[in-house]
Amino acid sequence: MELDNHTGRTVSVKAGILTALSLLLLIPLAMLASLVADRVNERNAAIESVARGWGQRQWLAGPVIAVPVTDDDDPKYACDWYVLPDRLDLSVDLGVQPEQRRLGLYQVPVYVARVRARGQFDLPRELGRFARGNERRHAHPERARLLLPVQDPRGLRSLSLNMTGFDEPGPTGTFPIAALAAPLVKGADLTRNPVPFEINYNLAGTQSLGFLPLARAMQVEVRGNWPDPGFSDGLLPVERHVTANGFTALWQVLELNRPYGDRWLEGTVGAQALLASGFSVELVQPVDIYQRCLRAVKYGGLFIALSFLTLFLLETLLHTRLHPVQYGLMGLALSVFYLLLLALAEHLGFVASYLLAALALCSLMGVYLGGALHSRRAGFITAGVLGITYALLYLLVTSENYALLAGAITLFALLATVMVLTRRLDWYSGEEA
Repeated sequence: MELDNHTGRTVSVKAGILTALSLLLLIPLAMLASLVADRVNERNAAIESVARGWGQRQWLAGPVIAVPVTDDDDPKYACDWYVLPDRLDLSVDLGVQPEQRRLGLYQVPVYVARVRARGQFDLPRELGRFARGNERRHAHPERARLLLPVQDPRGLRSLSLNMTGFDEPGPTGTFPIAALAAPLVKGADLTRNPVPFEINYNLAGTQSLGFLPLARAMQVEVRGNWPDPGFSDGLLPVERHVTANGFTALWQVLELNRPYGDRWLEGTVGAQALLASGFSVELVQPVDIYQRCLRAVKYGGLFIALSFLTLFLLETLLHTRLHPVQYGLMGLALSVFYLLLLALAEHLGFVASYLLAALALCSLMGVYLGGALHSRRAGFITAGVLGITYALLYLLVTSENYALLAGAITLFALLATVMVLTRRLDWYSGEEA
């Protein structure tokens, strides 16, 4: 009985040591998570560097007429009155460049959007409404300007304006967001009839293309050659078709779908409200190695604990002993797996890197345990069990929608397996009852 108690104490002490080792190994895992975050920051810096030279994430819209306003009661009063078009049809061909821009290890998808904007302003009607509601304030359409909102004008490759009464756009005009300004041609009169317009331009940008619904009624049709578009920002398209060769998407937006009207005085609607009403197409990169590596690291503590539990059961069932130092070395090997995965993934992609890293880990653990336990069979068993374990980890990491469900089921199945295998084990003696 004294021997049994001594053996029980030994098992308990070893279990405590292994628990402490598992907790200590969370430190290198936390350092690995920080390393992944640093690499993500470096990638974002590379994207920003490419965007500065090519064109940022772009927001665009149709034109807006800015009409200066004065007040009889305040000679110093001066502001712009912004009038949106009655209707706006945007047709966009989004051409992602076949060769992605590269900075170091990082690739950045860039595009050139060929934009055609057609619509019509009914300024006479809007001026009549303004006069009825603002007797002391006066609009001056003879000094009107045409504004064309573009997030990053440096991305403009060409621009053609076909609209009666306005010259070609020039320097940036006054608007809540960045915009080009076209002055009114001397002698032009916008107060008699509605004015149609057509604008054609090519715009370069990176990662996403957004649209602002600056019209009473707006329709946007986008065709692109990117096979993985994202539509999660803002209003969803009423129609979309995605194939391996590209996509098409259609939006229809009314004045009622946004929190501001079709005309307002300067200062009453800010940039935040305008941008919040927008919607966009995102050039999604479906295989984000950093997101997957970070997800793998987050599961790392659990899988190291499960690996230790497997080894502990193996030595108990085989009536052999492993020293805590040996557990520590194997724990470090399990941790280095994630570093190896990250380093390889930046060059080979995630799938090939995961396969190589898992193969290297399972081989190392199999050879090491085969020698430590003086049993090739134990080494092969360990390598096989670890192979199955890390195959499950791969499924958890790559599953986008069912990661939590798969993780919960996997953990329950593993615990159930351990409990079934050890249900007859006498933990005091290390033998089956």
